[in-house]
Amino acid sequence: MTQHAVRWFKSVTEKKWMMYFLAITAFLESIVFPIPIDIFTFTLSAAHPKKWWKYGTVATVFSVLGAVGGYILGAYLFASFGQEMIAFYGYEDEFVTVTELFNQSVFWVVFASAFTPIPFKVFTVAGGALNVAFLPFLLASILGRGLRFFLECYLPYRFGEKVGSHLLKNINKYMLLAVLGIIIYFLGRYLFQIYG
Repeated sequence: MTQHAVRWFKSVTEKKWMMYFLAITAFLESIVFPIPIDIFTFTLSAAHPKKWWKYGTVATVFSVLGAVGGYILGAYLFASFGQEMIAFYGYEDEFVTVTELFNQSVFWVVFASAFTPIPFKVFTVAGGALNVAFLPFLLASILGRGLRFFLECYLPYRFGEKVGSHLLKNINKYMLLAVLGIIIYFLGRYLFQIYG
């Protein structure tokens, strides 16, 4: 987002409707909304640090509800609507990759997409379209989104807006490093089981 948009957003954090706005955008972001809500959660927490847990909770709950909505959309409407949505966002190649990934591990694939900058909406719709196991899908969504949003909301509370702002600018790098670490760990375990 531009600095102008960030300044505007900070100016409206006092509005009563902001919590509803956060809930709606968190829900829609898991299905169709093209803008990640991270800047919303961070800015709200920076403006009102003592409410960081409240913003983290709202973002997590409604994002997971959106993930369930995306799953249902994928399961029941994919044939008539899902392909068009994936084509609209230009995620055709990603969808093929997602299909291959889901065949390996539903939980870790959904967790990685929920926690990192990978487009979560592709995985929610694809999960339903591919009829993946719902319980691992749901648990991974809760854990991934919860860790992501609570971390983003906690940063400005714990370290102040300036440090939190630096971390937010680089959060994609940190999240990708965390996922890379998880992949290396499980790859190491797998190789150890085979060759160890």
